[in-house]
Formats: sequence, structure tokens, C-alpha cells
Amino acid sequence: IDWQGETLLSLFCYEPSALVQLLDELAQNGINGQPVRLLVAAGRATQAVKAVMASKASKSHRNIHEISLQTNRYECDKLLISYLPLMNQTDFDHLLWASDINFVRGEDSIVRAIWAGKPFVWQISPQDDGAHGPKLEAFLDMLAAPPGLRTFHRIWNGLSGQALPPLTDASEWQQTVASNCQRLAQQSDLTSRLAQYAAKNR
Repeated sequence: IDWQGETLLSLFCYEPSALVQLLDELAQNGINGQPVRLLVAAGRATQAVKAVMASKASKSHRNIHEISLQTNRYECDKLLISYLPLMNQTDFDHLLWASDINFVRGEDSIVRAIWAGKPFVWQISPQDDGAHGPKLEAFLDMLAAPPGLRTFHRIWNGLSGQALPPLTDASEWQQTVASNCQRLAQQSDLTSRLAQYAAKNR
């Protein structure tokens, strides 16, 4: 991408209802007033973002959607969008490491996001019986997440009808991620723990 020093935000998501709010906020204000480059993962994330942009273009009678399809990028005020190609796991890790804030989805990518050590927002896999709500709360408790991070997660996951707040608390979120990375790194690896368990139960 033709990066010009913008804050990098990666987006790997389903179709969150708060996506419209996020794009509007980033376009109007960026993050802390600084321009943002949104790096959109291929697949459902790209489809979701392009659907929002097409709706905006229709309402404003502008050809935004066609521009984004032709150039693979879109620029509006403080928001620049780059649509990424499909990536293997190694390249996806590199994306998480390079970005300033990561939006991830599902169980595998949240593990990678934690180890990347960058502020993140997780979209948990939704379940018809609503079980994903308590699971998300338990995850936030495990992180000892600060109030701002908890609020953002609840709204992003459709568990709260509040307006999505701006991404101004990312520095506080960084401390949360760093402390959890450190805690996890102090654990012994799975193979060692299995060997210890086997030795105890001979």
C-alpha cells in the first residue's frame, strides 16, 4: 500500500451493525485527529465495507462504490480504505504486527491478535442462543479490560444499543494487551504441561 504515515487499522470481521458508525467516525475524525488507513481483509470484511460504501454512495448520489472497486482503495476526509488480497497465516500475522489497532473475528484470530501485542477489538462468533454474550464477558474479565474497551466490545458485538465511541483509548488498551502477553508468556508450553501431567499419572 502507498502508506503515508496514517494510523493503520486492520479489519477482519463479519457484518457488525456498528460498522457504519465506525466508518463514519473514522472518516470525520480519524483517530485522535490523525488520518487512518483501514486495511480490510478479503472475504466477508471486504463485502461488508463495500456494502456500506455502496449505500452511502446511493444516498449521496456519488459513485464511491465504483471508485473503490476500480482502484481498490477509497479516500474520504481522514479515512483511506485499502482492500487486501487473501492472505496465508504468516502474512496475516504480519498484518496484525504492522497495524496500530486490529479488529479481528472468531477464535483463531483472537489468539493471533493477543500475541501480536497491539490493541484489538474482537468480534466473537455469534450464537443463536445468545451464549456468545457471556463468553465475551468472561473473555473481557480474563483480560481485566478497562471500561472503555468493554464498552466498545459490547457495542461492536451488538450486545449494546449505545453509540460506538471514538477510538481514543487505544493507549490504555495497549497496556491491557501488553500485560496479558506477559502473563501468557510466563506459562509453560502445552507439550511440557502434557508431559508433566503424564508423569504424575503413571
